[in-house]
Amino acid sequence: MSDSIAISVNNLGKCFRVFHSPQARLLQGLIGRRRQLYQEFWALRGVDFELGRGQTLGVVGRNGSGKSTLLQMLCGTLTPTEGELSCRGRIAGLLELGSGFNPEFTGMENVFLNASLLGLKQKDIENRLDSILAFADIGEHIQQPVKTYSSGMALRLAFAVQASIDPDILIVDEALAVGDELFQKKCFARLSQLKQQGTSILLVTHSCAQIIQHCDQALLLHKGQPQLLGQPSIITTTYQQLANAPDEQWAAVIKRRQALINSQSSDPANSESNIAEGDVQNDPNLIPQSREIYPSEGIKIKSLKVESPEGRECNQIPFGAAFQLRFSYSAEPDHNPQSLRCGCHVANNQGLRITGQAFPMSGEQFIPKAGDHWDVIFSFGSGLLPGVYFIGGGVWPADQPGAFLHRVVDFCALRILRNPDSTPSGICDLSNRPAEFIQL
Repeated sequence: MSDSIAISVNNLGKCFRVFHSPQARLLQGLIGRRRQLYQEFWALRGVDFELGRGQTLGVVGRNGSGKSTLLQMLCGTLTPTEGELSCRGRIAGLLELGSGFNPEFTGMENVFLNASLLGLKQKDIENRLDSILAFADIGEHIQQPVKTYSSGMALRLAFAVQASIDPDILIVDEALAVGDELFQKKCFARLSQLKQQGTSILLVTHSCAQIIQHCDQALLLHKGQPQLLGQPSIITTTYQQLANAPDEQWAAVIKRRQALINSQSSDPANSESNIAEGDVQNDPNLIPQSREIYPSEGIKIKSLKVESPEGRECNQIPFGAAFQLRFSYSAEPDHNPQSLRCGCHVANNQGLRITGQAFPMSGEQFIPKAGDHWDVIFSFGSGLLPGVYFIGGGVWPADQPGAFLHRVVDFCALRILRNPDSTPSGICDLSNRPAEFIQL
């Protein structure tokens, strides 16, 4: 393996034995290979990739796709069933919260224990202790048993130890998802520093924004099989489209994406020119599992659709495209006429409400009568960044904000696809004109 390669994986696979009962497991040990009393379950098979020094590989896929199995084999906590893997240098891994910690020991004792297991000598640990404690920032809790820590405190201490030993390879498996926003920011800043120092990083996350921002390449797994390996923008766009799709839809999309990846190597100018081709559509599988519909009190939200500005129902649109939300309402027979306001909101996958609108504008009146039916169309520009968003709304008396007559939360979803011609940053795009250049 070349000195410039930190990780080399060739046809890697892991098979687990699934027994129907404990007795079958015991009997298998007694009779050996003369008879097979188990079923084979391939959690991962046929994985190939190389990761260079100072590069970051993002791994995406649905739950059960084999992501954690892959990382555990790279860390050495699982033995491959087939294939070869080679890792060059010291490996640090965050596979589970508090992994490697003894819950009965104090945080301080676990720092020395964990760092020594990672290959540091006593003097080296003492020299780095101040920076570890400063990064973890858990105060006097460092002298308390780890079993008394919250998940966030355990994460802080675990990441502080792993990232402070200057590993050659750092493996992070969704661990940062539980940290608060400020700590996540500090963690990713530290990852950038390690990357500049030559550390190779494997990052498993469901956040496509993190993959695009921090990774040099990305790997898409599905049911234990590698699907695509290539540019993060292409991989994440494919993952977004297929995340809720049935298995029979995967083959056609993967074939088209693979052709696009292959075309990049022969014609770099064609890198992502067709990435959004055919993606602007209504995905019937993009249905929130967190949908909530509250009881109605005289007014009912009958339906909610995401549409293009031309009125086409379409819940997948490219970044930079406008869209509209069409709410259909009805006033039930027992409704008492009064001035109402209708509103909508758009939230991200963490529940943060990014934007919203209300009708009518403040000071105006809208008084429907019992039996009336009406639609309200809320129009939005191109401000949402790539990702999945959740749409909700409500109706309330104009003089009683928050006293909902009907309310829906996460009623439908909207996926914004990355546009290769732009490089968005932040949580939304508020720019309304190009940047100006002024010669001084």
